[in-house]
Amino acid sequence: MSILFFIFLLKTILFYSFFLFSILWDFRKKSLPKLLLLFYSLVGVPFFLFSLWQDFFQGPFQLSLPFLYSFYPLLFSFLLFLFAKCSKGALGCGDGLFLLCCAFYLNYKSFLFLFLSGLICSALVSMLLFLFSIKMKKNWKNMSFPFIPCFIPAGVYFFVLLFTPRT
Repeated sequence: MSILFFIFLLKTILFYSFFLFSILWDFRKKSLPKLLLLFYSLVGVPFFLFSLWQDFFQGPFQLSLPFLYSFYPLLFSFLLFLFAKCSKGALGCGDGLFLLCCAFYLNYKSFLFLFLSGLICSALVSMLLFLFSIKMKKNWKNMSFPFIPCFIPAGVYFFVLLFTPRT
């Protein structure tokens, strides 16, 4: 087995441990500890740089669109974090920081899938909570739910992809 396999395995284990800890913590406290985000972000930066080196710096470097695409998740999640700061609680800062940390571990296609599946799942959960509040005659404006667990379907999909044979 090559060293690339072990690097990929370590990256996968770290990503899923971060994913699991974040979901559990967000369920319990509706926030993420700064130490968790700091640790996984600092550990994720070398993996991000290694993936850039592996994909773009093996031969002569050319500034291409796929190279620029690899920075989109970082830029998007940073802008989402800034939006969370300006929105006064409409979107939690932990959600933006969670996505920023995930951007170090995922490529841009996987990141986009993660984000869009989280949005779709949160829309479904929001509709269900709205219908539940109407049925139970509760004030729906006071209801909230954590956003990070909405990424579970994408995480399960990525996990299944790990074990499907590639042709």
